[in-house]
Amino acid sequence: MMLNRMLLPCLFIGTIFSNCTSEHESRIATFNCGTEPDTTVAILHGKIMEQKMLPGNIDTLLPLQSAFISLEGKHDTIAVDASGTFTLYLDLKATHPFTIIKNGYQPLTVNGFFAEKETQAEISIILEKGMTARTGTVTMCKIAY
Repeated sequence: MMLNRMLLPCLFIGTIFSNCTSEHESRIATFNCGTEPDTTVAILHGKIMEQKMLPGNIDTLLPLQSAFISLEGKHDTIAVDASGTFTLYLDLKATHPFTIIKNGYQPLTVNGFFAEKETQAEISIILEKGMTARTGTVTMCKIAY
């Protein structure tokens, strides 16, 4: 009976909480629309991480180097830095899908980033090992100033 109580939430939200499934998936960990910068573009700061189990069963997130961000429709590819961070400067009032790629890891396509006004958003992404492509969606940044 106790086992059923533990598994029941996983049946409904197993795609949200990775500890409910035996397979880990690349995913968006956090997304915050942010504040108004002094620019005429949308700025998206991001961090690419990998979930690792350290000695002593310590679950941690480590920066993932050598990943690339491919902006759809612009033929731009941006490399993340040594700390796994990147910054995208994007046009306003347009949807900007992009894909995170790293050899040996599940590619993740992020759909839905749209900024109506100048904004400085932040996103955290976790890539998992494997080859199956994944898709994540973020909400629009519709900020009224």
